[in-house]
Amino acid sequence: MKRWITFVALAVGIVKAGVAAELWIGAAEADITPDRPVSLTGQFHVRVADPKQVLSRCKANVLAIEARENGQATDCAMMIACDVCYVPQDIQQRLRAYLGDRLKGFDTGKLFLTATHTHTGPALDQGWYDDLGNAMPPEEYVAFFFDRVAAAAAKAWEGRARGSVAWGLGHAVTSQNRRAMYADGSSVMYGTTAKPEFLGLEGGEDHAVDMVFFLNADRRPLATMIAVACPAQVDEGLSRVHADFWGDVRDGLRQRFGEEFVVLGLCGPAGDLVPRPMLRKPAEARMEQMRKLSRRQEVARRVIDAYESTWEVVQSDVRADVVFAHRVERFDLPVRNITDQEYATAKQQLAALAAKEKLVGGEPARKNWYKRTVERYDGQSKDGAKRYAVELHAIRLGDLAIATNPFELYLDYGMRIQARSPAGQTMLVQLASPVDASTYLPSERAVKGGGYSAVPESSLVGPEGGQVLVERTLEVIGALFKK
Repeated sequence: MKRWITFVALAVGIVKAGVAAELWIGAAEADITPDRPVSLTGQFHVRVADPKQVLSRCKANVLAIEARENGQATDCAMMIACDVCYVPQDIQQRLRAYLGDRLKGFDTGKLFLTATHTHTGPALDQGWYDDLGNAMPPEEYVAFFFDRVAAAAAKAWEGRARGSVAWGLGHAVTSQNRRAMYADGSSVMYGTTAKPEFLGLEGGEDHAVDMVFFLNADRRPLATMIAVACPAQVDEGLSRVHADFWGDVRDGLRQRFGEEFVVLGLCGPAGDLVPRPMLRKPAEARMEQMRKLSRRQEVARRVIDAYESTWEVVQSDVRADVVFAHRVERFDLPVRNITDQEYATAKQQLAALAAKEKLVGGEPARKNWYKRTVERYDGQSKDGAKRYAVELHAIRLGDLAIATNPFELYLDYGMRIQARSPAGQTMLVQLASPVDASTYLPSERAVKGGGYSAVPESSLVGPEGGQVLVERTLEVIGALFKK
């Protein structure tokens, strides 16, 4: 396999560390909800959404930044947050090619896509499914997606103007660990907690809300980035197009900041987290009922409250000139090897499904799930150690660091990066800038506990690769903040 060569991609030469620059900012939103039946990604069974039954429209929100010193551009970035489950491995590179020279003066290598991880967003690929019924073919949807997103990207870049920025930290309980741990050493995603064998939840929680506030030349709010360690999947099982709680957050913030306010909803490390309660379910339900809110609306309320209270504090520290640098690092991680026992289990499950006269529900996808694990085992014995390609974006914005990863990343790894980052505040964004297949990256204890999201079928990279990711992320952030 061709090895990735580590490199630093800079817009113009070498960014001078510690030198404040003018920020030129543009923002736009694209509606990525089609008017045809579309397949939804996020469950084993096929779901096709009726275009007449849209619950909330899925969007792609774009933020463009250009740093200038003495009237000359020195660096840039474009972040596109999409209401989809994940971004398939080839989509980002294809979008860059599709944009071509439409963005005059912009280095498309400095663009990255990220997913909110809604399980009710349009599918950008075939996934595990054999037959998508009457849904528009994924490639037709991708063409629609590219057209809409490219138009928004051009609008954001061409509309950039001198602006200012503030950042801050708030708190909101948006998620809980979703893996129940039992006395026999096993762990189960969404496992029942109301039985004697339940010992506790396997991992921790992160209630931080990282926020960046972008303002125009008149110091009026223009756009924002909000990162929470919580996937957008309160209503994950529906068969309707739906942006989940980020749709409610956008609507709520626009009531205060205006209809043109652009909100990039970002998912922090949350591979083992969920916005629905695992504990205190009756009490949570009672409070939602008393507030006359659904669970989704309740999560949005908490995010909006954190946002507004943080904005009240940080608007006294709005900055027009800040240090800005954007590095892009490409490297590989070791792939998780399949053990003999894991291979035997996958082969047994595959044989059982293959023996069925007819597969129903999520069984066709599960068959493909196990089949790929068997193929991975066969491949590793023939070809030796595989590698997983990563493209990591790291941005310094004043005292704030932003760093991406392409995984459904377990919280443990995010905590390790947060604890050792030299930045004053660190915003981590998962399911971003993919160049390989979408996958969980489970913790050591999760692998021991097993279950969905921790078994080989769910993860191409294991704890060894996870620690390498932590170290490489810290290296890149450290270089941006080196004095």
